[in-house]
Amino acid sequence: MPTPTTYAPAKQFVGVANEVTQGTAVAMTATLLLDNFKAKDQPKWLEDKAWRGAMATDSFAQIPGVATSDLDLGGPVFIDGLGYILRNLMGDLSTTGTSTGTGSTTLSSPAAVGASSISTAATIPSGTQIQIGTGATAEVFTTGTPSGSGPFTIPLTSPTGGLAFSHASAQTVQPVTGPYTYAWALLNSGTGQPISHTLTHMLGPTATSGARQYPGTVFSECGFKWNAESDLFTWDAKATAWPSVALGAAPTANPGSVAPMASWRMAVGIGGPATGGTLIKTVTDGEISLKREINPYFTGNGVQNPYIIQRAGLTVEGKLNFVADSESPLLYMLNNTQPSLQLLISNGLSGLNYGAVQFDFAVAAFTEAEADGSKTAVEYGNQFKAVLNTTNAGGSGSYSPCKISVTCNVTPGTY
Repeated sequence: MPTPTTYAPAKQFVGVANEVTQGTAVAMTATLLLDNFKAKDQPKWLEDKAWRGAMATDSFAQIPGVATSDLDLGGPVFIDGLGYILRNLMGDLSTTGTSTGTGSTTLSSPAAVGASSISTAATIPSGTQIQIGTGATAEVFTTGTPSGSGPFTIPLTSPTGGLAFSHASAQTVQPVTGPYTYAWALLNSGTGQPISHTLTHMLGPTATSGARQYPGTVFSECGFKWNAESDLFTWDAKATAWPSVALGAAPTANPGSVAPMASWRMAVGIGGPATGGTLIKTVTDGEISLKREINPYFTGNGVQNPYIIQRAGLTVEGKLNFVADSESPLLYMLNNTQPSLQLLISNGLSGLNYGAVQFDFAVAAFTEAEADGSKTAVEYGNQFKAVLNTTNAGGSGSYSPCKISVTCNVTPGTY
């Protein structure tokens, strides 16, 4: 007898790629390292129950209606892949590099959004990686061949698409290298809609390629968890996408070499940074949850797929568990102090290998604090909600509940 055809789940992998147009599938450009991926196509069925003189109440026909797919995924946090999810949920992105310490200059005239070149006081050699601006509107490009005799015109060749933010004259332009810090905040400019992604799932049974794609993916939830005693720093998420489509050719996994991080590396700062006098050494574990309201819209355009999966508001909340050394966790709530809150986890490495994830809440309202006297030490379990503020806002302005920064050596423009 011939050997039965089966497929080993151990060989599966999931790829991701940025979309130009929501719902138009693109080939994977990176591999998301996951230990959970569940996908379910969700067509709606329209039933014909018109009377026909039969003693039945079931439908006489099942007619396909509109369709989406639901995704549930997660695993350890890998800093080189996390940016795709954060860009999808939050949208506003600034990029800063590590200064080389030489060659700094300034803009000699303002630069507009979408500009593919800048004017500088000093020339910059072709192929130089530069950071334009600082803070929430910082962005990093590789330069092309300069022209002019002063001021100089400097082409911005990579990433393509031109400037994401406007920059005033005299802003700093400095050569940089990796690692880079990517900071995400709530996108408030334009339509307020972040980019979407195509997820590619290589599972095996699909004819020819073994893989199905989920275009137009929009994340509605992303949760982070850590436990200093027992766990890696992990994440899980939910998303909605267009119905799946069979991929024509087999994809190839291209995982990075970055390792996940142990939860004991998580540092918590209340009322200041997660260092020095505001470092809180008593937090044992915690959670952060980002939830975004989304809604697929369908129109009479002759296709089952959504016209758009629209994003609405973003909310952020979390939990922290303390070993009590005082009543401070309780007083955060009772006194409604709403302190700043920072959480920082790094891989402990240096140079280009350094990686970190940092959560900044300029205003954290502690809404619950429960004392637990049932264990070997008194504990407090606190819950908090992020309060919208301008401090955490990105280059698109207005308000944001938090800012999430990832430091890694991924090439600018990847996300």
